[in-house]
Amino acid sequence: MIGNERATERRSDGVTERDRRNSLRLSVPPSLLPALLAVLAATTTAAEPTRLTTDGLLKQRPAWSPDGTQLAFTRHQGATIFLYVRSADGSERRMTKSKDPEFDACWSPDGKRLVFAFDKTVPNQGDMDVHSIAADGSDLQTVLASPGKLTHEEWPSWSPDGKRIALSSTRDGNQEIYTVQPDGKDLKRLTSDPAIDAHPCWSPDSLRVAFATNRWGDLEIAVVNADGSNLVRLTDSRGFDDYPAWSPDGKAIAFTSYRDGNPEIYATGADGKNPRNCTQHPGIDNFPAWSPAGELTFVSNRSGGFEIYKQDLAAGAKP
Repeated sequence: MIGNERATERRSDGVTERDRRNSLRLSVPPSLLPALLAVLAATTTAAEPTRLTTDGLLKQRPAWSPDGTQLAFTRHQGATIFLYVRSADGSERRMTKSKDPEFDACWSPDGKRLVFAFDKTVPNQGDMDVHSIAADGSDLQTVLASPGKLTHEEWPSWSPDGKRIALSSTRDGNQEIYTVQPDGKDLKRLTSDPAIDAHPCWSPDSLRVAFATNRWGDLEIAVVNADGSNLVRLTDSRGFDDYPAWSPDGKAIAFTSYRDGNPEIYATGADGKNPRNCTQHPGIDNFPAWSPAGELTFVSNRSGGFEIYKQDLAAGAKP
């Protein structure tokens, strides 16, 4: 009864509490509700990310198998850097039995092999080669090795059509972007600039390669045709932009950005327009990747240690 009395008690202006509540409920005409809901959905950034690992150790470059059932990644533990593959049930296995550092794996488009960087330990500095291996850990093959001198062949990325592998290399003195056939033949240089070019990734149609470069000062994202022509700058920010990852539908490129003073995962349209902060967290968010279903995957220390997370982006968080 007390609640009803309060609801019907009139204020000095003659309006009851019940009238006030009803007016608030009806302040938006029913005919406008669908449009309002659409606006609210568009401004929603993303669902809460799902944590996939729990050990707290530093990790880098998560990479999904083409069928989305396995996740390859690099784990740092003490002085070791090894490749692991995580299955859908949460179980993990090492990719090889090597004692030397191995890292930054990427799947072949048919899911039968992975390509990765292998560090041959030499005095004072590593000598990095690119190898491929069957998904079950057998049949290790050299794709590109040092040409008789100390070089870094790293961050391999398999083209979606399966025909070529993009990578960065210092074999000609400066770090540039190259492509090569999976058997190591027909090496082609895509970039030629005194700056550093690194971390290539392919467009879904295998026609273009995105990469990070500091040719304009700090690191920015650029795109070049697969034959090395038509280089286009995509980002222009105060902090560096790195580790590009093309979305499966080809419409967006995710990357790590320090433009807000904190490492976040951003995504921009494939034309460089409409960049958006996808993670919006004070922790360190790095190494973006996409699942085959279009879910954003990244490494973050938001829970204390560095773990791998998967996040379904809402419409408003997509470029």
